[in-house]
Amino acid sequence: MTDIFTDHGTVLPPGSSALVVSAEGEFSFFLPDNPPDTPVPRLTQLLVAVLMRSEDEDWVEEMLRIFEDQSRN
Repeated sequence: MTDIFTDHGTVLPPGSSALVVSAEGEFSFFLPDNPPDTPVPRLTQLLVAVLMRSEDEDWVEEMLRIFEDQSRN
């Protein structure tokens, strides 16, 4: 994200995608305004996969455990 702020929040650089968690713990997903036939970049697909799996509580707990384990090392 760039260091540009408006009354609406942070502005993404052109062509960027973002998965955002609000203060209330809700996800928002932002994509660039590309033509429909534009291929979706691999890391953007990863963000979509995380968003999709975020509804699986077991998966979320497993990911958080992995994060905690990595943080300790």
